Amino acid sequence: MQHLDEIVFDRASAQVAFDGGTFAGEAADAAEERTDGSRSWRWSGLTLSLTVGADGIHTVTVHNGGGKDIRLKSFSLEWRPVRGGPNLDAREYVQLQHPSTFEGLAGVRPIHRPNDWSDPADESGMVTVLSRRRPGEALLLGALPPYGDCFVGFPILHEHTHRDGAFGIAARLNVPRRLAAGESLTLAHLIALHGTDGVALLDRYASLLRERLPASLFPERRMTGWNSWDYYAGAVAEEDLVVNARAARDRWGAGALDYIVIDEGYERQWGVWEAGWKFPSGLKTFCDRIRETGSEPGIWTAPLLVNVYTPLYRDHPDWFVGDADGNPYVASMGYGSMVLLDITHPDVRAHLRSTFAELRAAGFTYFKCDFAQYLMGASRFYRDDVTPAGMIRELFVLIRETIGEDAYLLACGAPYESVVGIANAHRTTGDTHHYWSHIRQNIRSMLARWWMQGSVGNADPDFAIVRCESTTDDRRLSRRLAKSPWRRGGNFYTGREMNEEEAKTLLLACYAGGGDMVFSDALPLLNERGLGLLDAMLQEPVDRGVPLNLFDWDGDDLPIVEAQGKGRKLLVLFNLSDDYRSARLPAAYAGLKGAHEEFWTRERVDMLEGGDIVMGPHSAKAWWVASESET
Repeated sequence: MQHLDEIVFDRASAQVAFDGGTFAGEAADAAEERTDGSRSWRWSGLTLSLTVGADGIHTVTVHNGGGKDIRLKSFSLEWRPVRGGPNLDAREYVQLQHPSTFEGLAGVRPIHRPNDWSDPADESGMVTVLSRRRPGEALLLGALPPYGDCFVGFPILHEHTHRDGAFGIAARLNVPRRLAAGESLTLAHLIALHGTDGVALLDRYASLLRERLPASLFPERRMTGWNSWDYYAGAVAEEDLVVNARAARDRWGAGALDYIVIDEGYERQWGVWEAGWKFPSGLKTFCDRIRETGSEPGIWTAPLLVNVYTPLYRDHPDWFVGDADGNPYVASMGYGSMVLLDITHPDVRAHLRSTFAELRAAGFTYFKCDFAQYLMGASRFYRDDVTPAGMIRELFVLIRETIGEDAYLLACGAPYESVVGIANAHRTTGDTHHYWSHIRQNIRSMLARWWMQGSVGNADPDFAIVRCESTTDDRRLSRRLAKSPWRRGGNFYTGREMNEEEAKTLLLACYAGGGDMVFSDALPLLNERGLGLLDAMLQEPVDRGVPLNLFDWDGDDLPIVEAQGKGRKLLVLFNLSDDYRSARLPAAYAGLKGAHEEFWTRERVDMLEGGDIVMGPHSAKAWWVASESET
């Protein structure tokens, strides 16, 4: 392979892994190819078929034609380097890394070496883009809905262990489940797109996603709200939410924030999603109190997780998933040891329906569902004919059916392939806190997942927060946290708390993304400077922001984002590096004349700068660009 356009499905080799062995495509009993590009491979009664539709989407199916059940592990479609032939050079390419959940950092990374946030051995999930630095050449491989009972990953296949030479790529379908004799299964719908611009390919992929999803899934606009977690965390009490809901109403008017969301801390114990001692009025009365301020009440749950010190776990030991040795699968968390409910057990399904029906009856209309991804660490279940991908989808379908189509459902932590088409919003970043170490990593993930906004629902970039020494009169800033010095790759409570310039950089990234806008500071403790920054976040929203230079050599440190507003555009320049840098406007904007505005001050700018713009570290500059302009 010399060019990316040679990576096409009719040139792929196939491999299957199952309990007992691995079969490669070259060793198949038979391989067939038809004139329409469809292919099939057969291994001792097991058939893998690749059928291409008129739209260029390839459907992958598997059939067990033998007389015995088979325990599958994975299927792979591979494009390996050709020995002795011209190949792709790992040093010339970068890859869009899109992990299957928000816990993995997203971004554009080198093919051949690790960087601060990613390792080449980590595979991208659901979609990836390979982009050649010079000249422009790009390939997108992606999975499309309806998603089958598997997770799709795209590992890089290096010719050498040093990774600094020829490489190929694979589409790996992870299917840890039993396939019964005579059973057929549709695993995935895959697409390969070629072009010169990776950003344009992602835009095409986003359009294909939206076309294959129900229109009723998409909210008419972004959601706005306030969430208790970032400031109060598990120490939250009922009055904290009521006070903040009233502060939001007094500042921005009744209903300006769609939802006031109670996060972790209200419950009796994890798994017992009832009001604890810090919410003495009960959840129904709490919902009534929030609704009086003009906002709707929302609630956080971790639907599958149950604390080991609950009667629920003691009385129903068969309701929980296990590990490979048959022991209970236990997740150790800061909140204690947790076991996970087995969604494939009929009694668990009834229990979860009852739980969410009670929360809906209490008055909640927003549901933030967290930690479903922990199920992927378990290996024993009540049923063995479904993978964790299918189990998590069954969980969210059950929740959606119970809370109703009119409730707002945020998938927080669930693998995207399991919840696309079910949830209204999807978390696209890691946890945000008031540290630059969090902000830097999260802006990278926001930009790498820009295409999700409006294509799978709303994007949730976690929280837009402003508290720092100049924006709040609260000297504590937050709960007391352990801090560590800045270190390579550190992205959790590393370094100092953010300053105002860094807060504005975070806010601009959240705003320009066009997704949900959720505040999480203690609003009554912010001063006028801090509240004024949040005021700007509630002005007329923009469409999803497009990172124009995502795959360029300077796209990681100096991203440029363009977003469409009503009758004008928003242009944002970021300097995410730790030093002063010179940035330049795109050619279409440099020297542009018109009635432009600086974003924060609203001061008129008659002509945009055409030369180098010196930007301080951890900063951003933004302008509203008039629609009627001239160069």
